[in-house]
Amino acid sequence: MFIISCKKIFLCDEKFSILNNQAFVFKEKILEFNTLKNLQKKYPNAKLIKIPENSLILPAFINTHTHLEFSANSYTLHFGDFLSWVKSVMNSRQSLNQKAKDELILTMLKKMQKSGTGTIGEISSFGSDFNACLKSDMRVIFFNEILGVNKALNSSKKEEFLKRFEKSLEAKNENFIPAISVHSAYSTNLELTKWALTLAKKHSMPVSTHFLESKAENAWLRKANGGFKKWLKNLDENAKPFYTPKAFTQLFKGQRTLFTHCVYLNELEWLDLKYHSITHCAFSNRLLSQKSLDLKRVLKSGLNVHLGTDGLSSNISLSMLDEMRANLLIHKDFELKSFAKKLLLMATLYPAKALDLNLGSLEPGKSADFSVFEIEDCDDSQLALQFILNAKEVKKLFIKGKECKF
Repeated sequence: MFIISCKKIFLCDEKFSILNNQAFVFKEKILEFNTLKNLQKKYPNAKLIKIPENSLILPAFINTHTHLEFSANSYTLHFGDFLSWVKSVMNSRQSLNQKAKDELILTMLKKMQKSGTGTIGEISSFGSDFNACLKSDMRVIFFNEILGVNKALNSSKKEEFLKRFEKSLEAKNENFIPAISVHSAYSTNLELTKWALTLAKKHSMPVSTHFLESKAENAWLRKANGGFKKWLKNLDENAKPFYTPKAFTQLFKGQRTLFTHCVYLNELEWLDLKYHSITHCAFSNRLLSQKSLDLKRVLKSGLNVHLGTDGLSSNISLSMLDEMRANLLIHKDFELKSFAKKLLLMATLYPAKALDLNLGSLEPGKSADFSVFEIEDCDDSQLALQFILNAKEVKKLFIKGKECKF
């Protein structure tokens, strides 16, 4: 049992409460908040965690969308146009995947932890990230991904997927949680999507899917034309969209699903407020989509929206702090101080709700997943904004009450 006392604490509850000169006692879960003096009196055998005097504690970040298998990318993939990027991925994915060895992926996981991230949603296309994710003390929601355009190959696609999927099921533990990803509406045919969703329901797993990320995908799904028409006809002369956008969303009815990107989704009513959420990857959208999510409209709709960095295939950083800074610059229609608080909730409380995890805010009964940063004196009204602008690395990071080693 441990006690930690801090000058400032972001609870990251819905009200974005800030505690001053308070402490809490924890094991794997948070037990109680009070003054240090009162907690030490009540829990005389609890060990006091020492931290710098000017410290801030907040929940560990949850990055709901990463692609660690592309961690070796630098100068290789093409940005500025989605189809050019897709073609560069197709041409380079094998070589990039071969370079992303366990050592590199483990290094990236540690870098994310140092920037305050305790949980990730890892989209695994090949399974080459499996060993590193399993070895790490990061909490990993391991989204086994399926895709396939050619229906004639469905049998082999299912067989290959099942090998990866069953391997992840065998390795399941409290910090390694298997899940399923349907790559996208343009890349995964109806049979494969229905089959994967049936598996997800059978195992009560969350699902992730890329959706309406680009102008090209939007034109293809809505009008069966645009750049994807020419590209897919190279694979199938009779290629046509597998779904309309609405029909695709209806397949996920009643299924906990993280729809990633959605920058061309105007019909927010197609998504279910109870089961569906949007993963917003602002930096990635700027590099690939030439359009950003209308974040103010999405938040107003009541949909849960949370942050992801995407992978180094479409970002230069896996730090959630960097992603929040990108959001501050990209979304110019928000008042800065209130937006900073919202971004912190989009990196903690909201992704926890999307993934149905008992964390994301600092409350009794929730998992003791939190980080400690050193800060300078600052007025509470400015603190969230100043923290995002200035924070770099944690002093300490705890996952389930256990301190991570760097």
